[in-house]
Amino acid sequence: MGTLVAQQTTATAVDENLTTLLDWTHVSQFSGFRWVVENTGGGTGNNLTDVHIDESTDGGTTNSLDQVDGATVVPIAAPFSAHLAFASTAKYVRVRAKCAAGEDTTAKAWLLADTITGRLCTLADVRTRLGYPTTTTDDDDMIYDAIRGVSAQFDSYCNRTLLLNATAATETYDGGGELLVVKRYPIVSVTSVKEATDYDFDNADALTVNSAYRLMEEKGIIASLNGRFITGADVVQVVYTGGYVAPSDTVGTGETALPDDIREAAIEQVSFLVKRKDDIGLTAVSAQGVNITKFSPIDLLPNVKRILNKYRRWT
Repeated sequence: MGTLVAQQTTATAVDENLTTLLDWTHVSQFSGFRWVVENTGGGTGNNLTDVHIDESTDGGTTNSLDQVDGATVVPIAAPFSAHLAFASTAKYVRVRAKCAAGEDTTAKAWLLADTITGRLCTLADVRTRLGYPTTTTDDDDMIYDAIRGVSAQFDSYCNRTLLLNATAATETYDGGGELLVVKRYPIVSVTSVKEATDYDFDNADALTVNSAYRLMEEKGIIASLNGRFITGADVVQVVYTGGYVAPSDTVGTGETALPDDIREAAIEQVSFLVKRKDDIGLTAVSAQGVNITKFSPIDLLPNVKRILNKYRRWT
């Protein structure tokens, strides 16, 4: 059983050169990985002769783990798949594959993880609340999936992304007003704020902080100092990082830890789901022989909503 981290379900052409199936994926909130690669056929020769797992600290500088080269899971012939576990402490990983010289085919890939750390609460939080003994781990996978689902549900209810993004996010907003309320806050850093009625942000000049705009970091607000941002739909681009630091992560300079009441709300909601697992039901899907469990949607508890109402993004 595993948690789906990333997938490339559209068949990608692969030849004798290493071809990216899953591009750099942020995985610092996960551990205990497994890749799944399917040879979907086509071309000549067809066999995938190597799968590379690359790791990086910044999503660009590669240090190849190459843990699969020569392993018994390759070659992978069409129309079959293979999967293999690996470990990584890097922030980013990617999956690449290749064929033998002169051969080509197509392939799909999945990346799964055994555990989740960078979420609104931790496995230990929920296990403690439920009074589970340390020797009982049968429900751990289910708890991880519940934590992941509740984290996404909290984001949806609050109309914002609560947890800090590891790399700068690029978002566009409608103009015409004096204020922009971004989706991720507290704001940690801003790379650029640009206006472009033609949407050519690459060639637009970045606005100057404290001259054209000022930041209200805790509220996630970017305020125009020129009266209003230009009028139009999606004409203001913001590249920035923001959000709270997950309970399992270290708070860095300029960052803000996740508020205790949000963490408590997550523990309460997840514990409720786990205790009522037989009532609310689970749905299960399979990716090439690896089972992935997902909780069916269920409404948030009244007390959880009361807590989250303080953190909702009103637009």
